[in-house]
Amino acid sequence: MPFFLYYGNKLLPVIGWGFKPTAKRARDYAAKNKLPYIALEDGFIRSVGLGVEGAQPLSLVVDDIGIYYEARQPSKLEQLIIANDILPNELLLRSQRVINAIKHYRLSKFNQYCSDANLLAHKPKVVVIDQTVGDASVDGAMANAQSFVDMLHAAISAHPNETIWVKVHPDVICGKKKGFLYPLPFEHPNIGVYAESVNPWDFLDSAQHVYTVSSLMGFEALMAGCQVYCFGMPFYAGWGLTQDQQQVDRRNLTRSLEQVFAAAYFQYARYVDPLLGQRCELEQIINIVIDELALQQKPAINITFSAISWWKQRWIGDFLAAWKMKQSDDTGSVLLGWGLKEPQQHSYTIEDGFIRSVGLGVHFNRPISLVCDRSGIYFDATRPSDLEDLLNIQEASEWDLYRAQQLIEQLNHSQITKYNVGHHLPLPQSKTLILAASKTVILVPGQVETDASIRYGSPKIKTNAELLIATRAANPDAYIIYKPHPDVLAGQRDNGDWQGDFQQYADLTVTDISMATLLKQVDEIHTMTSLTGFEALLRGKKVVTYGMPFYAGWGLTTDNCCCSRRKKPQTLASLVAMVLIYYPVYVDPLSRKPCTAEQALIRLIQLKEGNCQVKDTRLQFILVLKNLKKTLKSSLGFF
Repeated sequence: MPFFLYYGNKLLPVIGWGFKPTAKRARDYAAKNKLPYIALEDGFIRSVGLGVEGAQPLSLVVDDIGIYYEARQPSKLEQLIIANDILPNELLLRSQRVINAIKHYRLSKFNQYCSDANLLAHKPKVVVIDQTVGDASVDGAMANAQSFVDMLHAAISAHPNETIWVKVHPDVICGKKKGFLYPLPFEHPNIGVYAESVNPWDFLDSAQHVYTVSSLMGFEALMAGCQVYCFGMPFYAGWGLTQDQQQVDRRNLTRSLEQVFAAAYFQYARYVDPLLGQRCELEQIINIVIDELALQQKPAINITFSAISWWKQRWIGDFLAAWKMKQSDDTGSVLLGWGLKEPQQHSYTIEDGFIRSVGLGVHFNRPISLVCDRSGIYFDATRPSDLEDLLNIQEASEWDLYRAQQLIEQLNHSQITKYNVGHHLPLPQSKTLILAASKTVILVPGQVETDASIRYGSPKIKTNAELLIATRAANPDAYIIYKPHPDVLAGQRDNGDWQGDFQQYADLTVTDISMATLLKQVDEIHTMTSLTGFEALLRGKKVVTYGMPFYAGWGLTTDNCCCSRRKKPQTLASLVAMVLIYYPVYVDPLSRKPCTAEQALIRLIQLKEGNCQVKDTRLQFILVLKNLKKTLKSSLGFF
């Protein structure tokens, strides 16, 4: 179906879907009226799930010259490959990094969590890739039905002592289309047909020789290091990477895998974040696919609520869906509770994530992240937790470390913290601060003294007064800044009691300056278990702990306590990967859909800058009543 667009009285270029028969009317119209024709097609990492099943596309190619699968004429992709004569070092490294990520996470055009242990055990070495009848890429690759038969004969002849695995196309498996090699055009004892839905990497992990006409899986096989034989002319053929049965005179140059990849995946394809609705790069799409597939792998669990307030139950269903949890009264259900009261068997613990919201939770601000710990909880240092196990056991991949470093840079640039409250104002320029210019400036973040993180994570020092006294004793000449906890300042915790004689041990107490701003202006952070210590590590500050928070004991902090379970030294990037990517689940408060840490960060920036708003009229009304009750109580002595 063609699209005819006008700008004033001027007819703009004609847009159609590729060079498929369904776009013939659009191409004919463009040719007749001497108008440019722009071809659209799916990108090479398209979706999580099949397009024919309605999976939302994540990428698109826009070609105003031809289309990548039509080898009988030039295309924009072909010209990009030719132009990539000398790949800049930055683009070369980027290509290598993304190719490694695609291999490591076993990504493809259509991404589904399906793997076959039996197939993996066979370790296929020779694979022949079938395609669908009517696929425009077959005709465009100057091939036909006989090409598939010839390809299968060639594979059998070249590998007489191997099983020749014929991989059926996913659209054929689900009954949407027909294949060229399924059913088989002839019988042979060495042929094995695989007609199940499976991740292509179940073949590519072990394959040595891959035969294709024009399938994208042939290019993925090149990424896997296979020898690829092309019986058509796909976009990656003719550049010296494949053994080709055909030739195109235009392709008379040698190109590396990285050069072709950069042209196809970076320069040719375009990507759109499906949640934020904005253009993005391939790296963001990879994160989206990785995280969505990880959520799909979680087992379904029946749960029973315990100690979860009514207002949390209003939005916690979005997170339960992400965790694949369903509320049930069955006797075998897992007990799901908020926060840690006392350790219980057969229970999971939910808590706020480390990047939470714009505004405090006690003010009914919906969280953007939660953690659900099945063995403990991150702030309880008396026993293991899922986070501690991740840090002790799981190895961060090359992509994890890259992704974590990008997160660190984005967090620092945007000045996002857990709650994102306070003003981005500089510290008061008093005479005392001028004198402090030559001193070490230490920030002591106040905590809620009744908080479980102190009860279970700080065995020696348990109050803000004790923390300030210990900090002053260890640093008599330092300039110490004390910042009370925002929940206490708001009057919601510890009876709002944040003032006391202990503040004499601080040179300055600040209440309305954002934590992000403070962290930029201090040298060290001394804390019991505050998350501020983690946020300070992200900003390259020295952190001294007097308890055992989740980020202590890994070689990144100066600790006054120890935990013998924490044995594996971490880099900052590996710590961030486990803490911000693997441990929490993020849910976008606007769409109420699961999202990545990167998407959550962008959404918080939008909320912080007032570019979008989360509306919950009932919660806002309850907050008004709560504040009114507080005012009446303090002024009239009511309630």
